[in-house]
Amino acid sequence: MKNENMCPCSRKGFTLIELLVVIVIIAILAAILLPVLSKAKLRAMGATCMSNQKQLALAWLMYNNDNADNLISMNPQKYNSGVESWRFYDWNPSLFIVPAGTDPRTTHIEELQAAYKEAGFWPYAPNVNVLHCPADKRALSPVGPNIYTYATTAPGYFAWGSYSGAGGLNGGYGSCLMKASAIFHPSARYLFVEENDPRGENVGSWDQTTLTSPPGWAGSVEEDSTAAWHINSSTFSWADGHVESHRWHDGAMIAYALSMNPQKYPQLGGGPAPTMATCPNDLAYIANAYASPQNP
Repeated sequence: MKNENMCPCSRKGFTLIELLVVIVIIAILAAILLPVLSKAKLRAMGATCMSNQKQLALAWLMYNNDNADNLISMNPQKYNSGVESWRFYDWNPSLFIVPAGTDPRTTHIEELQAAYKEAGFWPYAPNVNVLHCPADKRALSPVGPNIYTYATTAPGYFAWGSYSGAGGLNGGYGSCLMKASAIFHPSARYLFVEENDPRGENVGSWDQTTLTSPPGWAGSVEEDSTAAWHINSSTFSWADGHVESHRWHDGAMIAYALSMNPQKYPQLGGGPAPTMATCPNDLAYIANAYASPQNP
């Protein structure tokens, strides 16, 4: 006798149409979620960069307070030069030796970290990661022979130090301010900037000696390059301790900030660098906030 409760057939797996529906749903979800995840990653990188800048600004302020108002050198010096700088250009070989067999990238990073640990900021910001913005695209470039060597062809050499100190604040080039009390507008004068030097590590201060005079800055030209790692924005720390992210507006400034051509600098035969004519908004921002004896 036939059992009417038995299923005449057993169903196994999905039909082709059902599989296609699942694939389409997954594709739609991926299209929605991937841009969101990408933006979240960029925001996280920006937050890390802002935190680095905050630590650098606080270290700068504390150093001044502990050293009779004297500004620390923004131009990295040799460890045995007798000049205190925020980080050194090199390190004491008796205190740090790279272990044999260390890969070139790790060697470069550890050498730069050693140069920071032995310099003036370390007691105030004892975190080697404040040197590096995770969005710095130079970390994708090939590693050079050492941290002092400059590349001459694109895409340049690996660099791990993302920040440079403003040259007008005891930066070693041209006329400089040497006392914190000489900065009349600390909330409007930046300390550290993100610099995109494709040649390699930022070994000096961030100089703008080709700026002219306020208030109009007519004829000014950008010298050292900005960066634009955060969706066409850069982070800045300021002499009153605050930090901010600034979005670049002028196309020529953005192109220059993103350029990975080591020969882009006019003094090296490259360019054209941003000028007040081509970048009236962004170069004015840089010039107005660049501390110097003529613009304290």
